[in-house]
Amino acid sequence: MRVALVKQVLDVHGPWAGVKWKDTSPTQLFEVWPGKALHWELTCLLQADWYIVPVSVEGEYLNDAVRKHPGRARLIEQNTKKVTEVEAIPFEDYDLVISFDAILDISPGLPTVFAYYGQEHWDSLYICSLRRPVPGYDLFLAHMMDAPHELRSLPQAISFPYPHDPQLVRSLFNPPRQEAAWADWRTPMTLANQGLGDPWCPEANAALERLRGVLNIDVRCRTTSLSASYAISDVLAWGDAAHYYRELAECRYYIAVGRLGGAGQGLRDAAAVGCICIGQADRAYHRLLCHPTCLCEDMAQMPSRLRVLRESADLQQEVLAWQDQKLKTHFRDAPLALLGEAIKLKRKS
Repeated sequence: MRVALVKQVLDVHGPWAGVKWKDTSPTQLFEVWPGKALHWELTCLLQADWYIVPVSVEGEYLNDAVRKHPGRARLIEQNTKKVTEVEAIPFEDYDLVISFDAILDISPGLPTVFAYYGQEHWDSLYICSLRRPVPGYDLFLAHMMDAPHELRSLPQAISFPYPHDPQLVRSLFNPPRQEAAWADWRTPMTLANQGLGDPWCPEANAALERLRGVLNIDVRCRTTSLSASYAISDVLAWGDAAHYYRELAECRYYIAVGRLGGAGQGLRDAAAVGCICIGQADRAYHRLLCHPTCLCEDMAQMPSRLRVLRESADLQQEVLAWQDQKLKTHFRDAPLALLGEAIKLKRKS
């Protein structure tokens, strides 16, 4: 399967340089990747080429991530390399093209499957795309898993998570495991009574300290990167995604509970590096991944769930085996099969 990934130059996610898979490697990608690890495993699993194109569509996500932050657009433009005009991308060379948001004006008649993710689930683009993809596209990839799960025809919105490749991740990030728990940032932010768009604050630090006392375990959380929106600060942290995986892999447990929304991709990262994950039943990825004994209805259940886990080595092994099977089924095999099915369907039509 030949795959191209396409984003606009002001999209903060992904690499900040156009790059062909044949010219890079999983570790080299981090050298041009200053933000979150989102889309890194997708790139590696599909062995995809990245194209960065000029901005043509300015939606709600781009405004929230870039335009409302003075100087950020200039920072991104100065540090983004190898930008390609859309007309210069050889779309006909690829079986699949995935763009981030519906940014492409697609010519009719191409046999290539064109799909897109909505970068933010609260964006009106995402909400409208659940009914039908933007004209020209074959698939809308609903990462919140709130679209149909079976491919019936093209075009169509389809539930499609951010894929994972645990074998690759663990081959690169496998430090000695410590008796520590990683807390998703939403947990202390919820305890501090903060909102989804609020920056990390002293109240959240205090909540994290209280959590350590209640759970009687070393609880870690990436607080510094959360002080900047989308983890993009004036001093770019090239390769920070690799440090994140490494720090996460040191922890035996991962805790992600609280009222703040999202699909739960942090728990997916944690399961990929081999953490024992405690999640919440109202998160899409948590329901797919969490062992029944680790799925909480609310935050109040979390301390007892962690205590039971810590007291049983056998249960820990059972949970890890469960998570690995769910990762393989829902975050690798099923997404790859769906893409292959879409390519066959497009060629038939």
